[in-house]
Amino acid sequence: MLGEGAYFGPELGNVYVRRGPDFIKGWMKAMPTNVPGRRQMPQFHLNEGELDDVVAFLKYTSEINTNNWPPNIQG
Repeated sequence: MLGEGAYFGPELGNVYVRRGPDFIKGWMKAMPTNVPGRRQMPQFHLNEGELDDVVAFLKYTSEINTNNWPPNIQG
């Protein structure tokens, strides 16, 4: 978070801006997708309130002034 992503996953500090709340919630509900050869996050079985909390946290982190870091929006 607030870096350049990582080997295992994408940058999350700006995922709210890049993807939006509906995508984030839908993606978390769809995990794991069982696509061969892809890393997958586990299914956490979050309820709507918990998903809203995750989205609110990611929105908050997207508003932190990082002095234009990371330089690549994809992380």
